[in-house]
Amino acid sequence: MADSGRKLVPLEGLRGIAAAIVVLYHLVLGFTAKGVGVVPHGHGPFDVMIQFVLGLLNGGAAVAVFFVLSGFILSLPFAQDRRISRVMVAMLKRWPRLAALTVIACVFAFGLIEWSGHDYRHAARVIGTGWMATHGNAPLAGRDLTWWGAVHEGLVSVFTTGDVHFDSPLWTMRIELFGSFAIFLAAPVLFAIQSWWIRLALIGGAMICVGGVYPVTYLSDFLVGTVLAMLFAEDRLPNFSDWQAAVVGLLAIYLFSFTYEQKLLIHAPIKALMPAGDTSHFVWDAGAVLMILVLLGNPALRRAFSGSWAVWLGLLSFPIYLLHGPIMLSVGASSFLSGLNRLGEAGSALMAAAVSIVLTLVCAVPMVWVDKAWTRLLSRASGLVLRRRAPMPIPARVRAVPVAVRDSGGAPGG
Repeated sequence: MADSGRKLVPLEGLRGIAAAIVVLYHLVLGFTAKGVGVVPHGHGPFDVMIQFVLGLLNGGAAVAVFFVLSGFILSLPFAQDRRISRVMVAMLKRWPRLAALTVIACVFAFGLIEWSGHDYRHAARVIGTGWMATHGNAPLAGRDLTWWGAVHEGLVSVFTTGDVHFDSPLWTMRIELFGSFAIFLAAPVLFAIQSWWIRLALIGGAMICVGGVYPVTYLSDFLVGTVLAMLFAEDRLPNFSDWQAAVVGLLAIYLFSFTYEQKLLIHAPIKALMPAGDTSHFVWDAGAVLMILVLLGNPALRRAFSGSWAVWLGLLSFPIYLLHGPIMLSVGASSFLSGLNRLGEAGSALMAAAVSIVLTLVCAVPMVWVDKAWTRLLSRASGLVLRRRAPMPIPARVRAVPVAVRDSGGAPGG
């Protein structure tokens, strides 16, 4: 249905905003000495506000939004078609869908590293930032970097061992791939089950089993997205008035801003309840769910996030996510060093951040074209397989899933 398709456009805007937050988060880590964990002093009552605003630059929470959106988008096709052939095609298509762009990003990063050399280290010493000194937590020291190594990393390593050296944000790709596989296996079963009690019991049991151990704990994010997909497909998502949307939206922002790095008292109740392990993403998942519910359930917000800007931001989100790190650690670092004498440290940092943002956007546009062409090619190939058999009958309570959603690659952006 066309209306259903329009209802999902706001999620493209949310995906793009999450990508922008990751970029800003890394800019603060890279070009400031204390990062987002700084505790401001001397501003009176504004100290808490400043720290809360810095908390909104939460890269981990933005990644959780990506994963929940992936679970949502990748689950939807199974509302109408649960053939084994669809499951197999989805699994076979997923790795090449992601790997094409990750290979390009790693080779691109290799070229930038060869051009800029150790400028990122020199810039890190001036600024006093550990994140940039370690090449974005992906150290290069002692490694023989080659173009073939870049290809291998983008094609294999980021999806198997999770090792990243050329493009540090690609640590999410292993979780994205295997989280997608889990959804392709679980969603058809969950959609086939009619009882919500059984559905929730199975999902809850799976989340307890994966616990808080990295990286399997992040499978829970995808399962949360599947629950939303089932609610959407069966037309069970709630509607919100403007004041209700405001309250839920503020709660979503509160949960999104949660981080152990900061000492905000407003997050103390959450920290007291959090279990041990890598579990902050459970809080962020709750925030992501509330954001999605409000964007799809409030008419005013749905209209505001349904413009062409949201579509384009969604298209750019994956390329932006892939390219911003290498650009920041090469061109950004070199720009910072070149401007020190004229602009000083603060002015050079602002200039380097601006250069990084503009160049990332410029380079992301052709990546969008490549991504769209590659996705169309994979969709045509999979369509040849899926057209051989007619899909099984679907219960009347399941809404028609828009075609535009069926070929979506999920998070981080495509």
